Amino acid sequence: MTRPPLIQVFVRSFLIQASFNYWRMQNLGFAFSMIPVIRWLSRERREVSERLDRHLRRFHTHPCMAPSILGSVIRIEETEGASAGPEAVALKDGLMGPYAALGDPLFWGGLRPLSSVTGVLLLAVGMSAAPWFLLGLYNVPSMWIRWKGFREGYGRGRWAFEFFQTLDLTRWTAWIRWAGLAALALLGAILAKISLYRDAALSLPAGYLSALAFLLAVFWFIRRGVPRLLIPYGMFVLFLFVQALS
Repeated sequence: MTRPPLIQVFVRSFLIQASFNYWRMQNLGFAFSMIPVIRWLSRERREVSERLDRHLRRFHTHPCMAPSILGSVIRIEETEGASAGPEAVALKDGLMGPYAALGDPLFWGGLRPLSSVTGVLLLAVGMSAAPWFLLGLYNVPSMWIRWKGFREGYGRGRWAFEFFQTLDLTRWTAWIRWAGLAALALLGAILAKISLYRDAALSLPAGYLSALAFLLAVFWFIRRGVPRLLIPYGMFVLFLFVQALS
């Protein structure tokens, strides 16, 4: 297959959530993304309708993982021809759940909170380029996963999942979440310093030592089994209490 239809599909994949609905989720976005390839593969109007119709079934996965499924389905549509229907549908149904299970914790639960907290942290220390760091920290990895996943999906077909196995995304998700918690703890310490000592002359080393002590305390709570969601909420309540006393 020539490059133009593939590039058009990849570009359209960014709009896969634009027509999200609670009946069949991302099905309209998936079918819309497939149109350039289907038109390239099929010349007859009836065959185009049949190919599009089978991609209007329910589909729901993480948006950053969807291009890989698109690439795999394109490979099957290209190699199997008119008989690709059952296999293409089975592949979509089989991959969308596991891919969502990989993408949701990595991007929604890990990378997005990390990039947001890092952006606020850099802004708190006076870095004017903080918004660009926020956008880059999230979009560079997500764009790489989208493009590389699409290429591997088209290249490997039904075996594209092996690419994500080699990446070991679950391990990366755990590390990113730890980094996000560390950044959140450091942000909390800096905000506490700003709030508590804005009227006092606190030396720079003492300020950083207090931030480090707070960070170590957060890690200690994590190792003791304190729920991770409880830590930031507890930190928020503690800051309110200290602020009220001061």
